[in-house]
This record gives sequence, structure tokens and C-alpha cells, in this order.
Amino acid sequence: MRPALDLDAELAAGQETGLREIEPAGKSPAPVLDLSEIAAHKSDPKVLGLLRRALRSMDGEPAKSARLCLKAVSLAPDLPVANQAMALALEKLGRLSKALEFYERAWRLDPDNPDIYSSLAMAAWKLDMLDAAEKFLRLQQQLKPGCPNGIINLAGVLRDKGRYADSVELLRAAIYAAPETPELWNALGTTLMDSGEPEQSLTFYEEALRLRPGFARAHHNMAYALELKGDPEAAIPHFEAALDAPASEQDKVVSSHGYAHTLLAAGRIAKGWEWYEWRRNMHYRYATNFLIPGRSWNGMDAGELAGRTVSVVGEQGLGDEVLFANILPDVIEAVGSEGEVRIACEKRLVPLFARSFPTARVCRHYTIEREGRQHRSAPDLVKDGEHDMWAPVGSLMRAFRPDADSFPDRSAFLVPDEARVEAFREQLAGYGPGLKIGLLWKSLKMDATRSKHFAAFDLWAPVLKTPGACFVNLQYGDTAQDIAAAEKRFGVRIHTPEGLDLKDDLDGVAAMGKACDLVLGPMNATTNLAAAAGGNVWFLRPTLIAWAMLGQSEMLWYPRSRTFAGRFYRDWAGAMAALSEALQAHIEERTAA
Repeated sequence: MRPALDLDAELAAGQETGLREIEPAGKSPAPVLDLSEIAAHKSDPKVLGLLRRALRSMDGEPAKSARLCLKAVSLAPDLPVANQAMALALEKLGRLSKALEFYERAWRLDPDNPDIYSSLAMAAWKLDMLDAAEKFLRLQQQLKPGCPNGIINLAGVLRDKGRYADSVELLRAAIYAAPETPELWNALGTTLMDSGEPEQSLTFYEEALRLRPGFARAHHNMAYALELKGDPEAAIPHFEAALDAPASEQDKVVSSHGYAHTLLAAGRIAKGWEWYEWRRNMHYRYATNFLIPGRSWNGMDAGELAGRTVSVVGEQGLGDEVLFANILPDVIEAVGSEGEVRIACEKRLVPLFARSFPTARVCRHYTIEREGRQHRSAPDLVKDGEHDMWAPVGSLMRAFRPDADSFPDRSAFLVPDEARVEAFREQLAGYGPGLKIGLLWKSLKMDATRSKHFAAFDLWAPVLKTPGACFVNLQYGDTAQDIAAAEKRFGVRIHTPEGLDLKDDLDGVAAMGKACDLVLGPMNATTNLAAAAGGNVWFLRPTLIAWAMLGQSEMLWYPRSRTFAGRFYRDWAGAMAALSEALQAHIEERTAA
């Protein structure tokens, strides 16, 4: 029989982008399917064996599982559970759109199966198809009313849609009907935490733990809430409790990664970097598989680097690559003139890094998505000869930044094009009087989740109305509506620079960041570039408690910068008031000088 899909093409296509991180209700990541229908269906007896083998390998070897499921579907194309298993395997591989097709086939073959509606909802949820996910979960509830997992998942979708009140009411009603269900209390805590009420959420996590002492996921969530509340030291024992009995290997890795971030946020820097290595564990959803030949250095003893050829590979997001470049001058010094440092970075950073580190060889890295995993290579690192060792840049922190005192008092570590800096200063001067202040205010993608990290544009009003300020748009993406609103409602013009692609011309962004008198905004690629290039940057954060703050009130990475946050998590009004007051004082001081 002709195969139901071209699996090799699906494996090569890799994981779909733009996926939503979700916390499903299930206690275990291992898929559970009802295989009893196979006998009644009079299918080939091989099908049962294939599906059993597929389910056993689905978590650890999803590609192998998918091939087994494809064989089962080929033998029994009208068997609902075979199509459902094929969909599960594709979902594990990140091929969510194709998974939806097989879930739909399973549903057409077995329209009264509530588990298929649940699976359809989970795939749609991950694809950010929130309306579809809600619809499927409500249909599941009609077939299986009162199912706690279905209620929890529906509450999660409502939460991600920003319908916090609806999510809370749904969970409260479920708790009233089943008050001894710890998962429901845990889910209610998560909704409250995501709505910006971490302190209130603690009550519900405590009840979940009273009902089930040792409930690892509740310990994990309580740790996160305590950190958001501003108490990372109190969060640490809850992460440790979560790690005592995780429900799965995946939960263990997620909690280990969270533990690392909390240790760093608490200022336990050396131990935090040690646990930070869990980000490379392949059970972590966002772990990158580095396809770099040769020995991977453990990042422990900087003395091992002297006289060696050492390759450093950028990792994670663009802002992280820039932030972590803070250590590259130290790595070059440790290697010395007898050795060589090779740097692989995002292609848009190559000109800037090449100018900043002239004794190093700088090339780009390449990233592909395959079999649900990000794979990164950098063939140019070894095209002219092998290296002695390599490491992702974050793994060098243990050797070079073990404590606060190890951060140098360095005003800049990236070198922008001075000719462009001067050209931008001339352009800025043409905007008229006032301090030229670069401004960023949002993420390229804004939704209920990301809005927790970015202040609403209206809250910028006291800052934008500051006398003596001339604002310059450094925000990439679609900004026309916000810029028009600033002029209409606040009487403030925000100038957009000419000859600068704010998304792709990162060398130019660094130059503009230095040319401005001041740059204001959340911590992202642009503000990191401006600070790294020696610009005067004031960061705006939802809280001072964050891993990159390393237990400090200011950024050790950028000694010239300042950081503003409210008195509590997401106190944007308080943060803006402090920022506005500081900006007015700064302008008055500069004007007086």
C-alpha cells in the first residue's frame, strides 16, 4: 500500500517554528493509547506489535517511533488508534500541522473518542491555534464531562488567550466538585501566576502540596512564583524538592534548567553556571544539538586554553549571543598569542564581531530544524585546520565569570563602525534640540504571555512627555501605529532613522546605539548591542530578580548601564515613574553641564 505520508520529507523539514510552550495536565509524557480495539478491528496481528514498540520508543527515539507507526498505518489505514499513534509521533517530532491531519483522520474514524479531541486540542494549542484548541477541549468535555485533565487543559488555553477570569472560574467550579484533586489547585495557581499575581498563586500551590506531598510539578511552579515574588532564596528548596522525584526525565530537565536560573538570580553564580549545563541535555525542549567536530571543552579550567586553538560557538537567542560575548576578550587573552580563538556567531553579527576581535577568526554558524530539534554547525571553524577544543559560549562562564568580582569594569566589548557612529550623530542632530534618546518598547510578537515582560505602550506616557528629550525609534517590526499614537495622544514625535534596517543591519544598530545620548528599553538584542558597543543604556525590566541580573541591582555585564523595575513583579507604573524621574534628572544635569 502507498505510504500515508512522506516521512523522510517530514523528518527533513524539522520542527515548525512559532510554537507555544504549554503545560499540559497529564502527569506523564508517555503516551497512553487504547490498543484493545485492534483485535476487534480484525487488523493484521503485526499492527499491535508495531504500535507497542512505537509507544515504547516515542519519547526517547521519536523518529524510530514514527517509522514504526507509519508501518502500522500502512497495514491498517482505517484503524483509529494507528492514525492517532502516527499523529503522536509526528507531534513529538514537532511536525504539528501534519500531526493534526492524522488526528483528524483518527477523529473521522472514531468521532466519539474524547481522547482524540484532547490530542487535537494539544496540537492546536502548540501551534498557537487557541480558538481551535478551545473548541476541541469543549467538545471533549461534552463527551467526558468533569474530566480533570480536560478542564485543566481548557483552563490553560483560556489563560493563554488572556481570559484569566474565565480560566479561574472554570477551575474554581472544578475544585468545588473535586476538592481533593491536587492538579486542579496547581492549575489555578498557574493561572493566577500568569495573570501577574505570583503571591496569590502560592496559596493554591500550597494546597496542591498538602493534598499530595512531593508533587514535583507543584514544587516547580511554587519555586517559579517565589522567584517572581522576589524571593529566589525561598524558591531554591522548592526546585530541589521538585528534583527529588520528577514525574519524568523531561520534567527533571525542565526543573534543573529552572533551578540554574534561580541560583543565578539569587547570586549563587558558580553553582548556577554548573546547573546551567542542563540546557544542553537533549531532553530539554530547546536544547541545541551542536554539530561541531572535536573535543567539547568542559569550561572548568581557563588554564587549559593557553596556546590552544579554541572555537567558541554562539547559542540561544541573538541577545544572548551579544550578552555572552562579554567574555570573549578574556578568552582571547587566556589563549594568548601562541594560540588562536575562532568564533562562530549569527551571520548578522559577523562584521561587528570581526572588527571587535581582530585577532580571532570570525565566521557564521548555520542552524537547521530537523526531527524536532535545532541543529547548529559551523563548518568554517575547521576549514583551514582542526581546533583543539570547542564550547558553546555559555559553557565558558564557569571558568571566566564564577562570581561578581570576575566581571571586568569594561565600558564596551564590541567596536562599532566609528564612521557610521559619526554619520548617525549628524542625522540625529538634524532632529532638533534635546537629548537624542533611542527607544524600544515591545517584542516583535506580543500576546498575553509576552506582555508580562513588556510594558503597554500607554504606560510610557510619563517618559515620553519628559521635557528636553528627543526620541528616536529603535524598535524593529511594525511601529507605525504606536508612533502615530504617541504624536496624537501625547504630542510627542518619535523619529525613525533613515538608512538603517533595525532588524538585519546589526552593525548599524550597534553604531546607532552608541550615537544616541541614551537608549531606553527592555532587554533585547538591540539594547544588548547598544550597551555592548559602549552606548548609555537604561534597561526596563518587570523585576530585578532574573538570572541575567545575577543577584545584583545593576547589570554586571554592562557596568555603564542602569536597570529600572517596579517594587514588585510587573509594577510597570512604578518602574515608569522611577524611569521618568531619573530621565528628567539626567536631562537637567546634561543641560546644566
